Amino acid sequence: RLFRFVSQLEFMIDPATLQAAFDCKEILAKVSKERTHDEFVKMLMSKNPAPAFMYMEKVEILPYLSKHLQEAVGVKQNGSHEYVVYEHLVRSMQHAADKNMSLELRLAALLHDIGKPPTRRWSEENNDYTFYGHEVVGAKITKNILNDLKFSHETVEKVVKLVRWHMFFSDTDQITHSAVRRM
Repeated sequence: RLFRFVSQLEFMIDPATLQAAFDCKEILAKVSKERTHDEFVKMLMSKNPAPAFMYMEKVEILPYLSKHLQEAVGVKQNGSHEYVVYEHLVRSMQHAADKNMSLELRLAALLHDIGKPPTRRWSEENNDYTFYGHEVVGAKITKNILNDLKFSHETVEKVVKLVRWHMFFSDTDQITHSAVRRM
């Protein structure tokens, strides 16, 4: 609830409160997934969810939400990305919130590159990291995360499809409106 309040009321957490949250984080293992789901949705649907996610990283409670989010922390991407995977995911989700997008789109924005940590490989040929197939792996991970957090079957299905196909158009300058409608 603390992090949901941060996103909804847009305040900074006092350092002593942040330390207390860190010290008590193991208690989260006893919280029901339904309760976690409710707080998570309220946080995502707020106007400013990004600071809450940054605080959750700092307090090291991401594994209680999803171990896959924790695994994205600090993972460098290739040269075409400015941010590490976790920060990229949080910024994408915040952009969806800034545009007042639906829950499904905010979830897809948060999870669209969740498959990058397990697919990251160093390419001697490119002298950079590659993430081949991350959208396929990410769709499977997304399904597990959302099912674990007790999302509806309909929500899971929509978000998994968005994550799976987010790389479908690799050259966005060439996308026509009819191609988007067909997709």
